[in-house]
Amino acid sequence: MKQIQLFKPGGLGNLHLVEVDPPGFRDNEILVKVAASSLNYHDLLVALGSIPTEDKRVLLGDASGEVVDVGANVSRWQVGDQVISTCFPNWIEGRPKRELLSFMGDNEDGYATDYIALPETAVT
Repeated sequence: MKQIQLFKPGGLGNLHLVEVDPPGFRDNEILVKVAASSLNYHDLLVALGSIPTEDKRVLLGDASGEVVDVGANVSRWQVGDQVISTCFPNWIEGRPKRELLSFMGDNEDGYATDYIALPETAVT
């Protein structure tokens, strides 16, 4: 499958289209085929190095797609469901806690990919 990786922060010229294996997924995760994603100011700041991240990070924090497989313990989604991303997939409810504010595309790989494995609560 195809994926766009930021080989190293420092500019848009460091984004590269690469071939990678499809992701595996856990019993509480879904596999989503990304249909659409968008580049926003946050992604640009990550690419430029203004927001720290790891080398070979997959950018993009906004996307929509279709559930193509579900883990054994998934109850919210079925194959064929259409989903959209949430900016903070680990912060679902309650007061925000620093450890839950992991943003897709900087702390975790984002949606610039053909397929992504996500916890069932990470989409709506």
